Amino acid sequence: MNQRQQALINEVSNSISLSLRGVHGTRDTKHTKAWTDYGYKDTLEFEDHYQMYRRFGIAKAGIKMPVNMCWKTYPVIMQGEEGDGDKRTDPTSWESVIKNIFRKNELMRKLKRVDEFQRVGHYGAFVVQVRGSVEEAMWSKPLRRIRDDQIVKFIPLFEVQLRPTEWDNNDQSERYGQPTLYQFQESELNDSVTQDNRLRSVTVHHSRVIIFAEGADDDSIYGVPANEAGFNDLITMEKIIGAGGEGFWKSAKMPTVYTNTSKDAPLPLKEEVDAMDEAIKDFVEGLDSHLMTGGLDPKVLSVAMADPKEHFAIALQSYSAGIEVAAKLLVGSQEGKLASEEDARFTMSAMQSRREDWGTIMVSSSVDWLITHGVIQSSEYYVEWDDLLAPSDKDKIELGTQLSKILIEMHKQFGETPTDISEVAKIMGYKPLDEELDVDEKEDDDFEDDIIEGQS
Repeated sequence: MNQRQQALINEVSNSISLSLRGVHGTRDTKHTKAWTDYGYKDTLEFEDHYQMYRRFGIAKAGIKMPVNMCWKTYPVIMQGEEGDGDKRTDPTSWESVIKNIFRKNELMRKLKRVDEFQRVGHYGAFVVQVRGSVEEAMWSKPLRRIRDDQIVKFIPLFEVQLRPTEWDNNDQSERYGQPTLYQFQESELNDSVTQDNRLRSVTVHHSRVIIFAEGADDDSIYGVPANEAGFNDLITMEKIIGAGGEGFWKSAKMPTVYTNTSKDAPLPLKEEVDAMDEAIKDFVEGLDSHLMTGGLDPKVLSVAMADPKEHFAIALQSYSAGIEVAAKLLVGSQEGKLASEEDARFTMSAMQSRREDWGTIMVSSSVDWLITHGVIQSSEYYVEWDDLLAPSDKDKIELGTQLSKILIEMHKQFGETPTDISEVAKIMGYKPLDEELDVDEKEDDDFEDDIIEGQS
């Protein structure tokens, strides 16, 4: 039995075990198959998540919006311990090198892209293509030390495009339980097929791969898909939207039922029914102004559509809670300024936490890979993000205007203001002055003397 077969057996066995313990499906002990009755799947595959991401706007927004918020601005990679960069005005040579490598390979933009990919499935990945000797360029061979000019590109991939084929089963190894080889299948996604049909299917050594798996706290490559918690809610919203569209369509067609008004009259023959259909068709299309019913009483069937807003809103709020994005922001509703501001602040706070946690892990994984393979020198570093909750220039102006009004009023009432310029700067979100501006009389006299000498 090879490793791939053993891994498949283990996966099936684990799935059966989870099912027996009641992990899959509803937790309702009375209605154990409720999920099936509702139309929900017990086990979700990558294809389920991918199709939902591609075909349903709210699901795609749930994937992309947190990514766009977190990578709204790119971080800065600083050498040394956290905070050391505040004491320097110029970047170090190490910082300049890493900045140049990231810029040349568009790594920040690609990290944003692969972050989106890994949220769809259990993981996303970079496959690093390298040029050089035969062994260095061969994807299936271990990658040793390389130069930065040997890197061709970082290729962002979905989970389904990069599958593990061999695992490290040596319990004494540092990589025990980790994949050793992957199969890169470029054609697994329909949209990845190029026009000239250049389809890659190659074996890739793990040293050429960087895995990103949010939620994989067990040191595996399998994280948690972002839409997994709210997948049932997405199905519910799809049902409501689809049923509403179908109901309006059927109402627009105005189906008609004809009732025989004479109890003694025999059932119409097939020829008579066909003739009546033709007459109705000509009447509906506006070709005829009169309709001969032949003793039949026509009645239009109308569909009474229930208001779906309440049911849709419940599903939307449940889904938004799972992805930590306010429902109003997710669908673009800005009703109520105060509520919208609070929703935005809640969401931005969650995204700031995510970028400082998960975003830092993604950037560090890329930097560590470059260090491991000798592209850059080893060094202590940290990743610095700006604050998403920091006030904008508009907010600062409004705050300054309000503060000035308060200070003027205090001056009128008490004859002085307790706030100096440093305190004002701090309140408005600027760095306070290190020292108070203090020009003594001697400096004033010297300044005046210099002016007089210059004029004479």
